[in-house]
Amino acid sequence: MGAADLTRLGRASPLIRGRVAAKDPARGAGFVERTTLFVVALKKAQAIELLDGFAEPLRQRSRVFAQQLSDLDSPTRQARLAIEFGVRDGARERIKALLDQSPLALRAALMSQLPSTLRPEGAPAAPTASPALQALAARLVREATR
Repeated sequence: MGAADLTRLGRASPLIRGRVAAKDPARGAGFVERTTLFVVALKKAQAIELLDGFAEPLRQRSRVFAQQLSDLDSPTRQARLAIEFGVRDGARERIKALLDQSPLALRAALMSQLPSTLRPEGAPAAPTASPALQALAARLVREATR
């Protein structure tokens, strides 16, 4: 098993591996890259102005990295954040609470939107729900897992 296989990125689906570059083992993400990633995630439109506080050599590096991050689509940026900072704890508990509090029709739509790793064992196949209910379920699952 190679070093890349031991990281989350190494175990990620081929779609994510293709969009998110593996970390350079010689130079992991340092303070400048992590700070830039954080700033771009929170204030994408004002990231360049906020990063002007770095000293000159670091400022140029952060600007280039910020531009690269801004060019990524949102899911890829979110994956990069999760890889760098880790995922939030308690997703299973939040999903369980959401399922417990949801009416039957919404619960079925939620089950169809859950990733297989968070789906309860023996969960029945979800009946087809309306597009609006599917969109609501997708949004609720997204919020519960972030």
